[in-house]
Amino acid sequence: MANNLKLAEIFQDHMMFQADAPIRIFGSCETNTTITVTVFNKTFDFNFDGTTFLIELPAFDFTLESFDITIQSKEDSIVIQDCIFGDLFIASGQSNMQFTMKESLDEPIEDNPLIRFYEVPKLPYVDAHIEFPYFYSSNPHWFSCTKAEVKNFSAVGYFVATSLFEQLKRPIGIISCNMGDTSVFSWIDKASLFDQESLKPYLDFYQNEIDKYRSVEEYNERYHIQLPRLMEFYGQIDKGIKEGLSSDKAHEMAFKYYPDPYIPMGPKHYNRPSGCFDMMVQKVVPLSIKAALYYQGESDHQNKDLYEVAFKTMIQSWRKSFKNPKLPFVYVQVANYLYPGTINHPIAEVRDAQTRCMNPKDLIYMVSAIDLGEANNIHPKDKKVVSKRISNILLEYLYQKGSYSLSPQFDTYFIKNQLIEIHTKNNDLPLISKSQQNHGFYAFTDDSTLIEINDVKIRDKTINIPYLPSYKVISYGFTSNPVIDIYSKNDLPLLPFKIKL
Repeated sequence: MANNLKLAEIFQDHMMFQADAPIRIFGSCETNTTITVTVFNKTFDFNFDGTTFLIELPAFDFTLESFDITIQSKEDSIVIQDCIFGDLFIASGQSNMQFTMKESLDEPIEDNPLIRFYEVPKLPYVDAHIEFPYFYSSNPHWFSCTKAEVKNFSAVGYFVATSLFEQLKRPIGIISCNMGDTSVFSWIDKASLFDQESLKPYLDFYQNEIDKYRSVEEYNERYHIQLPRLMEFYGQIDKGIKEGLSSDKAHEMAFKYYPDPYIPMGPKHYNRPSGCFDMMVQKVVPLSIKAALYYQGESDHQNKDLYEVAFKTMIQSWRKSFKNPKLPFVYVQVANYLYPGTINHPIAEVRDAQTRCMNPKDLIYMVSAIDLGEANNIHPKDKKVVSKRISNILLEYLYQKGSYSLSPQFDTYFIKNQLIEIHTKNNDLPLISKSQQNHGFYAFTDDSTLIEINDVKIRDKTINIPYLPSYKVISYGFTSNPVIDIYSKNDLPLLPFKIKL
């Protein structure tokens, strides 16, 4: 058993390494240590002066047979058994990415030793599992795809993996790295977050929360009181849902029992600035991975004006941390949901910010779930369709298999002949109306009245709307829970948009 040589937690038996990319192995050691790595009868030696190490081996091709890797120092030897080379993805975000197979619609699970999974522990701060062993655990391990283990794994992660394997017949691995009820700010590393001046309002908010406590001891005392309440609150929600209540009703019932369940914002809060990056992403960087998958945004409606800059900062943060300036990102535009208690549909602005972040030329792709949600449930149970959309983008843009995997998106508009002529891009297939009535278009007039637009005509990729001089804004799908009626011919929803005329 290693004493002076320690690998990072993710290096365990049954691990998957990214094929055709540098193999990075990291951990801690004594000063002035020589480390020898043996893989496929090839030996590599490295010398390290400090107490941490990062080894980079040359790339290897895909393997369908497993192998062992031996890492040795003068005193210690570690063997990682049953490893495999394949395509490795990180699946991150908040609760809809965390949503497990056992919570989703009943789907058959097929055992497959060539699909591997790993779950990064959901710890809000260092040693949380020691301080609160009945709330937090830390026993991460790699495992092959089996019915018994997959039921507690990300449903999106599972469906993406199985869909890719079906098409590619090569090993696929998913690292699940997600935490429910988190903001994009928690997923950005500190240096990137603090360097972005325009994000200072969020950091000021955090500082104001910290300043509410006169000492660390006072904060910790409050945390110890509130954490059990929060866990009981979540338990009450789970109980309500099992009894058949909607998500909203289950939350409403939970609040009756626990009207103030929240833990104080501060150094132990999972959603603090850089909290998830420090406690989760940091555990796996700088592994080589094929792409990042990300589903988050529901908790950021209050940060709608900062979301675009924050998300772009997060992408650059991860690309730097994973040592890959062209790391592909595939993310999900959040699903339709009523968002009780909000006014003026701030989540629509978050979706719009997500659309502006999409940049296929820079390997940043967006999947929309705008038509896959449930009005009264922020956690829709069907994760198979959104996962298929993610897989299709990966297949087209990373593997050159398939086409038209992006949703049609507003491009330009012209006013001529008393018509507003709207053109779309990203998907060259014709647009169709599911209702055959072209629903979902609205206009704000001079006096800020919102009216539904009738007599909309669609031809190929062009939308024609009758023009009135009183129209100031034209919108489609720009509410929390919109009517989504327009699709590409291959069943991808037209992305929500708002045009100021």
